[in-house]
Amino acid sequence: MEEQKTTDLTTEELSKAQRTIAVVLAEIQEEGHSKIMPFDIGGVEIRMLRYAAINGITLGSDRLYMSAKQLTHAIRQSKRGKGLAVDLIELINFPTARFKMELYYDKECFIYTNGISKFIVHPNYEIKISRGKVKVVNFITATKIKDPAEFTLPKYIKI
Repeated sequence: MEEQKTTDLTTEELSKAQRTIAVVLAEIQEEGHSKIMPFDIGGVEIRMLRYAAINGITLGSDRLYMSAKQLTHAIRQSKRGKGLAVDLIELINFPTARFKMELYYDKECFIYTNGISKFIVHPNYEIKISRGKVKVVNFITATKIKDPAEFTLPKYIKI
């Protein structure tokens, strides 16, 4: 499988969060890892906030975070080998694209989907940032959807 490049978009076209994701992905591709600390990619959107409030789900923060660890997991070689890794551009665009995606809850995590890929977000995940360990709403991983009927399963609640 040909390596994807993260330089398909100019930095002027990207938000700060998107630029950080692109830098992390480039470092992972070039060095196998990134030392960038977990970072904020934007506010938790209103659909998630409302659903959590109505259903007694504790959100760790009102901001959504990503980390190099989770991005490494999303693009790991075993996923690429199985054709399950999402396009790097999808990961880079996630901070803004998520607002146009369908949103589901599976009684543990929130799942954004564009019909091609799914992006898993944990509502109350502990990460280490500069001020120590904190609970946040955190991107966990992303994967290609194998079966489009997946979201008709009873475990998924459409928000």
